Amino acid sequence: MGWGMGDPWTSPRRSWTAIPKLLPVLLCLQCSCAMAAATQEEILARMEAAGRRVTNFTAAISQKKWTAVLKEFDRGETGTLWYLRGKEGQASLRREIVNPNDNVLVVSNGEAVFYEPRLKQARKYQLGKNKDKAEFLVLGFGSSTASLSATYHIRLLGQETLDGQRTHLLELHPKSEKAAAYFSQILLWVAEEIWLPVQQKLVEPNGDYLLIKFSSLKLNPGIDKGKFKLTLPKDVQVG
Repeated sequence: MGWGMGDPWTSPRRSWTAIPKLLPVLLCLQCSCAMAAATQEEILARMEAAGRRVTNFTAAISQKKWTAVLKEFDRGETGTLWYLRGKEGQASLRREIVNPNDNVLVVSNGEAVFYEPRLKQARKYQLGKNKDKAEFLVLGFGSSTASLSATYHIRLLGQETLDGQRTHLLELHPKSEKAAAYFSQILLWVAEEIWLPVQQKLVEPNGDYLLIKFSSLKLNPGIDKGKFKLTLPKDVQVG
């Protein structure tokens, strides 16, 4: 492949004086090739290292649900997510949706509470062994390579540019039938700059899926544990 007019590699005159001008281009190409050659093991190791440094974070989230039968997305939701990893590795999270309808999901100490202020209703769930279902929402944040490999069949699908960020796309399939009953496939878009997921796709066995995008990530801002205690008004019906 030629470089056009005055190409030092193909021109009969071989204008070697043009080489210094091409060096930045060649270096960029070399760097891009090196990143493209990153292995799955290297990506997982970088994710684990990044996760060890992050004990808490906040992010703006947008999510939308695809319904396979209808072949369309719903109108979607936007809000904020807070995450805190305890000393023993147990995760607490709070997700507040503000548009189109307010709702709050808090997961902490093995319990999930879903509160809808508009309806004055709340539902509580004791997660028990199903705590991983809620933690799917923050999969890839602080997960070790060993735990991911023990729980999922993992495959690197390649690179994608997402909102101007270069990402590595990982495909995960749960190894246990129980976990696969929730989500049969999970896709993570891992940003090179921070080595954390900036988008995830949670696919259900029937083909429906939830697409979640994380933006405006603030790593280790310092989040009080009280953020994960939800005090419900007295007139709320709890089921």
